[in-house]
Amino acid sequence: MITGIGQISAAGLTPESLWETCTQGKSKVHALVRSGDFCPENALRFAAPADDFTGSIADFGELDPALSKNIRKSLKLMAREIQMGVASAQRALCSASVGAETFDPSRVGVSFASDYVITTPEELCAAVAACMDGGRFNFSRWGGDGLRQMTPLWQLKFLPNMSTSHISILNSFHGVGFNTTGREASVGASLAEAVSAIGSGRVDAMVVGATGSRIHPVKQAGAIRGDVLADPSLDPETASRPFDPDRTGMVLGEGAAAVFIETLEGAQKRGVPIFAEVLGSVTRGCPRYRAGSRDLSSPSEADLTRSYLLTLGALFARAQIAPDQIGHINANGLGTPLDDRAEAAAIRAFFGSAADTIPVTCLKGHIGNPGAGGGFIDLIASILALKEGVLFPILNNRTDDPLCPIRPVRQFGEPAGKTFLKLAGQKFGQTSAVLIRGL
Repeated sequence: MITGIGQISAAGLTPESLWETCTQGKSKVHALVRSGDFCPENALRFAAPADDFTGSIADFGELDPALSKNIRKSLKLMAREIQMGVASAQRALCSASVGAETFDPSRVGVSFASDYVITTPEELCAAVAACMDGGRFNFSRWGGDGLRQMTPLWQLKFLPNMSTSHISILNSFHGVGFNTTGREASVGASLAEAVSAIGSGRVDAMVVGATGSRIHPVKQAGAIRGDVLADPSLDPETASRPFDPDRTGMVLGEGAAAVFIETLEGAQKRGVPIFAEVLGSVTRGCPRYRAGSRDLSSPSEADLTRSYLLTLGALFARAQIAPDQIGHINANGLGTPLDDRAEAAAIRAFFGSAADTIPVTCLKGHIGNPGAGGGFIDLIASILALKEGVLFPILNNRTDDPLCPIRPVRQFGEPAGKTFLKLAGQKFGQTSAVLIRGL
């Protein structure tokens, strides 16, 4: 059972601000101000940063004095992505009414995902300067002159498992700990590990979530070279157009989100409200890849569709619900021509004629693509939709695309149903599917 939720995104720092963004049709994509000399020459013109998150202790929600003090001390060892992850987790714990004495510490675990976390250029300036010879970087000097200029613990800020580590240490959770780096598909992997840990009796509860930022200067450079991005000449607020025939590519964003899950018996014993029930969570890889392969190119449209179909087949084979009982689908909806076609083709192939009636929505038009954190932000948005009973539309989706044979939501207020399917996928072919039922 999901008994706590927390999110950090371009839509603000609370589930309420996220829901307001969804229901009012607000795009949080805006023009970027070039930051110093570290942005690529052809830097992104627009993105969806989490502007409200400054890394101050106030961003971590309601905290008791001892925990607040410990987080303050730990902030210098957290990169921005890790800070967002920890903040979303603390907010989820507060939402679930979990305090220092609520659980046996050995019976609570953490399963958190992230993108790859990269050192900022600012962290390296002094070290690089110490290795310059005649205007050229001398690699042989790095181990001596360069590293002496680095803060002793600098690497700890940028390890991808640091969200899991900090959340566990700060809250004295001694149960199992997992870390996933599956980009946009991380939601299914993190949640599947957590559900398995509870189901096997290893723990009674888990903090589950993901964090990511696609607008780090170095990641911008990588995205410009390796991702299909929206046409930079477009108006920022309408640049992300999931499943629309005029889509040109994704818009980058950042954010984190977390949920607290526990058994039904545990939630009832504690007397806490239950947001929703996790019916299943599955992640699969692209079938084109083989062990030992050095081919790192992106999969074809057909490969990605097959990956989604394998994931959906595995999910519903173990789910306690039939496919035609789905209330709505919260899609990956990256807004790239190929990814949207592949996802839509999988929905059509798996659900058949039911795809004509199952409403499909997504958040990328509102908050861009936050990377690993996006799946859990989407999950929380749809949980809120189940609670309110109504769906939010796909922002900037105005016309049916014959190559995307789904039924996109275009008006606010359509019934959300009692269950939803969350789909997610990443550029190397890994896909996730999560099934949630409202209560």
